[in-house]
Amino acid sequence: MQRGRFSVMDVQGASDIEHMSSTSGFQHELWPLDEIDPNKAKFPCCLVWTPLPVVSWLAPFIGHVGICREDGTILDFAGSSFVNIDNLAFGPAARCLQLDRNQVLTA
Repeated sequence: MQRGRFSVMDVQGASDIEHMSSTSGFQHELWPLDEIDPNKAKFPCCLVWTPLPVVSWLAPFIGHVGICREDGTILDFAGSSFVNIDNLAFGPAARCLQLDRNQVLTA
């Protein structure tokens, strides 16, 4: 075998082992998610971002991040041992990124 090249058998064997260990025989079915609704502040399986006053004006990539549950409820870790539910500490969500649940479950 040459350096940097793999035969088809090597690749198939590696993927079979990875597939067996990642799923371990567990069959799951994901229920459908609700739609993202910014008017009701419901973002199922999303990361949400809101700008920080003054700081985000000077550095637009800096802001405050929250994570959302599957029902769309926003969880905001606003301080030491304090979690806001359905309310970001610095205002409403300005951006959201929905996560792919299939990739999260197989990782």
